[in-house]
Amino acid sequence: MGTNPKIAIGLLSPVGLLFALPVLLWAFSFTERFGLEKCSIGSISDVEYQRILSRAGEQRWTVWPGLSNGVFWLSDRGFRGPTASFNSNLNDQLLSHIRELAGSDPSVNRQLASAHAVMRSMGAEYVQTQEVLDMRGDRAGSRVHFTYYLPQVRFAPVCVLCLIWSHTTIDVVFSHELATHRYQLQAVNVLLAGLKGSPDKNRARNVPWGSCPEFR
Repeated sequence: MGTNPKIAIGLLSPVGLLFALPVLLWAFSFTERFGLEKCSIGSISDVEYQRILSRAGEQRWTVWPGLSNGVFWLSDRGFRGPTASFNSNLNDQLLSHIRELAGSDPSVNRQLASAHAVMRSMGAEYVQTQEVLDMRGDRAGSRVHFTYYLPQVRFAPVCVLCLIWSHTTIDVVFSHELATHRYQLQAVNVLLAGLKGSPDKNRARNVPWGSCPEFR
């Protein structure tokens, strides 16, 4: 059976190509084999990290079509905007997913390994680490930001805006008490790209490609 000429012409039209390109890019974004990633983080060995990563990949926060469960609105709401409560609980959702994976009494290395596993299971790339001083009362401390870049095209198979604003940044934030050298998982901050700015992954990078996060 031959192809209907009208359908073929429609697919080759500018509008057809506009929608076909995001679908192709979305499909291609799933070709990376995250399960083969080797990573040891502090006391967490490569073998243990593989177990954590495997568990992360089985969870429902994976980006579409793994049912992101409302974590990323483009996955679930198409062209419609996020609900009124979406932005207020997005960061809390991801933070709770990391803590769930880390367990009830996790070491700081397991917290970091779990955060990295959640980010990698969604296809986010570790790009930057920054430590910022945070003067709190009479105690000097800092916050360590592990920054990941997530391709927005992974949000949904038809995401035309993802061709304009290609990445969302996700900061996994740890508090650091300088006197005791104690770290603690503090927050997750997601900054969706848009009219307010589009992050540049290459300019922001300060860690080697494919490296694992660590406390310096």
